[in-house]
Amino acid sequence: MHGLIRNGCEPVQACTVDTHPDIDAGAWLCALREIPGGTVTEADFLGWLDGPLRRFFPFEKFFGAYGYVSGGRAHMRSAISSGHGPEFMASRSPAIDVKARPCIAWWLSHRRGMVLDKTIATDSAGARIALSEIEIDDLDRYGLGALAQTGVIDPFANTGVHLGFSGVPKNRLDQTLAALELITPVVYALYFQTRAVAPAVLRLNSLTDRQRDLVDLAALGLSDKAIASRLGISEHTVGNHLRAIYAKLGISKRSQLVALVK
Repeated sequence: MHGLIRNGCEPVQACTVDTHPDIDAGAWLCALREIPGGTVTEADFLGWLDGPLRRFFPFEKFFGAYGYVSGGRAHMRSAISSGHGPEFMASRSPAIDVKARPCIAWWLSHRRGMVLDKTIATDSAGARIALSEIEIDDLDRYGLGALAQTGVIDPFANTGVHLGFSGVPKNRLDQTLAALELITPVVYALYFQTRAVAPAVLRLNSLTDRQRDLVDLAALGLSDKAIASRLGISEHTVGNHLRAIYAKLGISKRSQLVALVK
């Protein structure tokens, strides 16, 4: 059977996954059997990625981020990686302008996996998206090679997980994109469990866009007066917003809020 690499599990009768017969269903079933159970640590998650998943879905490095979208910006709240160096991790901004990254904007709108290579991204429906200079520079500066991007978005809360697998094969785009659709919900579920997103963090989903903007400014260390000036509201209104935010998150003071979102 052609396609993605097998691992050492016992042979499984060849079968078709969706409409892509070149995907090695046996290797995928082996990866599923080796998913860690119980309380999943970050080490468990990365061990599964770097072992069973990589044997089915070849890649060199991984980066995943959890966050939300507000005011045309994507805000990163947590991240996990494998294979990336300190320079790459330090370059990941906690907030990015979605319009400056066409591939991110496309993904947020269409929610389909894609593979970025040199100057063009191709998604699973065959759409081709031109990369921005920022995206091209990322690929070149950090030697990412072909980069598969995917993730899961909660459209009601505008929160989600973005996943990037760099160094995927360049010579089998169809299989890579088909496999990407297959692995996305599983990797997402494990990532979310691994990050053990605290209930208070999950309650960030219930905040309004204005409240999220205020949270971001508070996390930067701005005073009530500075926040009021930045948002064009009164200090009294800032205080009211903060009290409402504390009530939703189950906390009582700013230091707890800052610790929560860092």
